[in-house]
Amino acid sequence: MVYESGPTSSSLEEVLLALEDWLTRRYRLEYVPAHRRSARQSRRLRRIRGWRRATARMIDEVYRVRQQTIPRIEHETGYAFRSPETLPWILVDPSASRLFSGILAGFEEGALPVRANDLARLANTSTGIQALALIGDVTLRLKILPGRRVGSEELAALCDRWSLYENLIGGGNHRRPAGETLEQEKAALAMAVLGLIYTECGDDALRPLVPLLNRLGAVLST
Repeated sequence: MVYESGPTSSSLEEVLLALEDWLTRRYRLEYVPAHRRSARQSRRLRRIRGWRRATARMIDEVYRVRQQTIPRIEHETGYAFRSPETLPWILVDPSASRLFSGILAGFEEGALPVRANDLARLANTSTGIQALALIGDVTLRLKILPGRRVGSEELAALCDRWSLYENLIGGGNHRRPAGETLEQEKAALAMAVLGLIYTECGDDALRPLVPLLNRLGAVLST
């Protein structure tokens, strides 16, 4: 099935709330007592129950991003997100793609409580992160700090300062990488946030970050 691209129709919180409520009702609708259900029905009910639980956890994680992460970034940049509901979409852990791919595969599109396009975007969240990270990288190198290379260590430190990695949405018990791989993932997250800010308001919104990046670079070089 091919889905259209373009902006999301709802906030991530709205999508997840609709999914959680709908999956609860689907479980009740498809429920069959244990002594009467087939092995296939048992697997189906376990999947629906697992999807609902994972969705409920993600709702709490979105709330944490809205209450903690967004205010922290806005305080340090002096920039207020024009569309604060956009940031949670790029903080969805790529490992959560299996959840949304499973839901898309498990139901007819017409039965879904949200647009299939929104679920498809969640199933391919790494693509959006990579695109924004590329925008952030180019903007940083060519417009904000031309002539100075901002290394992955500095960007990873910025990620830590904003608690982006700790507040990824939907990671659950997914095993985290370590060492250089972890540093690169953190750097990509920070760069994606910079890319988001740039797409909303241009390079002027990123200039207040120059002193902070310089301080981070000085600390790491000592």
